[in-house]
Amino acid sequence: MSSSDLTERERHERLAHRDTAPFDRFCHPREEHLLPLHVCYGLAGRASDEYLPTTIMGKKLAMFCWQTACL
Repeated sequence: MSSSDLTERERHERLAHRDTAPFDRFCHPREEHLLPLHVCYGLAGRASDEYLPTTIMGKKLAMFCWQTACL
């Protein structure tokens, strides 16, 4: 979500075909677990500004942040 190495088209394709990713169903057993990421990316229409890796209960996870500008 934050890699500048991907084009927006490539990023979109990876989200659309997430079922081909390793451990997809283990990490996101149902679609609603991943839906917030799709919504945020769809609203921003671009890579995230920040990648925040962390560990909870011994499991690695990541959060993504998009900065917004006030009008």
